[in-house]
Amino acid sequence: MSTRLYCAGALATFVLLCACQSSPPTHYFALTEIPPTTSPAAASSQLPIRVERITIPGELDRLELVRKSAPNQLQIAAFDRWAAPLDAMMRRVVAADLAARLPPGTIASANEPAVGEERQHLYIDVQEFSGDKSGAVTLNAGWLLVTPNAASVRGAAQIRLDATDATVHALPSAMSRALANLSDRIAAAIGT
Repeated sequence: MSTRLYCAGALATFVLLCACQSSPPTHYFALTEIPPTTSPAAASSQLPIRVERITIPGELDRLELVRKSAPNQLQIAAFDRWAAPLDAMMRRVVAADLAARLPPGTIASANEPAVGEERQHLYIDVQEFSGDKSGAVTLNAGWLLVTPNAASVRGAAQIRLDATDATVHALPSAMSRALANLSDRIAAAIGT
């Protein structure tokens, strides 16, 4: 009887020790603005532009970083998370990237109410924005700039670039560079 009691006690202790092990630390990441390689153009009389909305695919609308691991398969990094919702970070970064690439005052602050001032409205629809297990980042997006007189400028970009390495920790930096590349293309289209 004492052997059974000893085994039960040892098993209980083992289970308790296994339950007490700590999980890996959670890492939080943010997208960042990337300075342009050229100086912004001189001031223009163009109406201010407000980055209204960036839509992202549902599978990316989560706090965990997502990578493609195989065709039709995603890897969700449980302990590697975005510091804020991805679409909100993207909107902030694209607005800052565009403000650095266009004449001063061209990009209206997202926090300012649009009362009494005509503006242009920029909408970006992201179809794909992910890294893969080799470290390559793909960004496929379309954009629409709507003016107060209902005219519009449309564009699309397919961007693919490599991260510094294949780890999930290199992904946010490469994704930031992809957004800067998208901002370069939008700024060029708006400038014409």
